[in-house]
Amino acid sequence: MARPQKLGLDYFPLDVDIDQDDKIQLVEALHGTTGFAVVIKLLMRIYKEGYYYDWTEVEHLLFSRRVNVDINTLTDIVNDCIKYGVFNKDLYEKYHILTSHGIQERYFEASKRRKNITVVNQYMLINDSKIVNANINRVNVDINGEVVEGNVTESTQSKVKESKEEESKQQHVVASDVAEASLPENPKKISRSSVVVDLGFGEIIRFYEKNVGPIVPHIADEFQHMVDENNSELVLLALKKSVEARPKKLISYLHGILRNWKSRNLLTAQDIEAHDAANEREAAGYGTYRTSHTRNDAIESEIQATNERRKKLAGIETNRDIDVPF
Repeated sequence: MARPQKLGLDYFPLDVDIDQDDKIQLVEALHGTTGFAVVIKLLMRIYKEGYYYDWTEVEHLLFSRRVNVDINTLTDIVNDCIKYGVFNKDLYEKYHILTSHGIQERYFEASKRRKNITVVNQYMLINDSKIVNANINRVNVDINGEVVEGNVTESTQSKVKESKEEESKQQHVVASDVAEASLPENPKKISRSSVVVDLGFGEIIRFYEKNVGPIVPHIADEFQHMVDENNSELVLLALKKSVEARPKKLISYLHGILRNWKSRNLLTAQDIEAHDAANEREAAGYGTYRTSHTRNDAIESEIQATNERRKKLAGIETNRDIDVPF
């Protein structure tokens, strides 16, 4: 069986003076080194995918997690990249993809030794003369954002197109990366309600960064596993309780809280609140009993001490009565 045609690049050219480009300088001026780093990370992702990157809501969330940048900050950076021409504004607004004339030129230059190249007609910013030594397999995008079969320049390209489209679909399937979210087949059709769990995951990350420290990949993975096994609401609540307790090993403590809740069949925040309220009432009742019991013990002790003193005094008086002087 022939190997599927590769879409992305293993490496891509990066100008040594990229930071001197006016568009990049504007982004860096607004967002500092974080903005510059995000641009480079986006270029890496684009070339890994091919010559464009589907910037869907789900990819937005996942990319934020991958690069450990707050999702609101990431949104601002990408918007400014589009505003100042780092990425093509028209294609983003129409198809929600990130690409540019320069990105496409570099991609097709780097892939010129490939025998076959699939291009999406509506996404192209360069003309065919820039694509050398390759048979061009053309596909189109329908009104729903789906890639559909178009006119193929060579009949032998149909199998290549199928393999590329299959690989592209696999690359776009992100349901396994989204905690408990049931995603439609087309990422562009994802509604805000479809990624509620991911938004909850974002809240977990933001709370951790604000109250504990910078998030690192293995900690983000731990949170993802917790969300997979529970839900983002419980994980966030457990994280808040863990931060309040200030244990030496925060993540282990957090795991312990979640295991305890699961063993008690506490599956929602309402369950936890009801359970905690019951514990507080029980503790308050025990405290009242203990205070009352302690007060009674003190009174009893005082009575015993008084009786002992009386006995001693009575003994002294008795001795005086029977004492006969010589």
